[in-house]
Amino acid sequence: MREGTLESTAWEFESARLVCEFLPLNRRRVHGNPPLEVAELARWEELRELLEVALGAVPPPSGERRRRALRVRTHLKVLVTNHLAQELLLVHDLSEQGVFLRTQRPSAPGSLLRVELQDRNGGVIELEGSVVWARKIGEGYGPPGMGVAFHGLCDWDRAVLSEFVETTLAALE
Repeated sequence: MREGTLESTAWEFESARLVCEFLPLNRRRVHGNPPLEVAELARWEELRELLEVALGAVPPPSGERRRRALRVRTHLKVLVTNHLAQELLLVHDLSEQGVFLRTQRPSAPGSLLRVELQDRNGGVIELEGSVVWARKIGEGYGPPGMGVAFHGLCDWDRAVLSEFVETTLAALE
């Protein structure tokens, strides 16, 4: 067997192990049934960071604090509406609380957006959010685009977003 194949297999095994440990903690964190204890929350944060590296999520901009939810890579297409226009964009990564949208023309931080995506059953979910940060071509690490934090999420929206994250993670198991 080639060395690269062994490394790849070891990494896949490690990723699957991390996912198996992360998912039950994440479900309890999201639903609070039962709530995570301090040590469990610390482990959840550690696992989140390891999985973000494994999944290739866009890291937060330099000097920014870590996110409160795991972002997973995805290739969903969403309809994004701002005060000027509508545009079909590709989701680079997604969490229960926000999204990084790839675009050559990111909106300015503070801009309000409406993001429409389809759930697994074909239903459309409309999410409102604000641009938290933007990266133009050639700036920093990663593709151009904008980080959007969702606000005003109802329990249904959170559940659908959580399902997207879990489905992506389950594919690694």
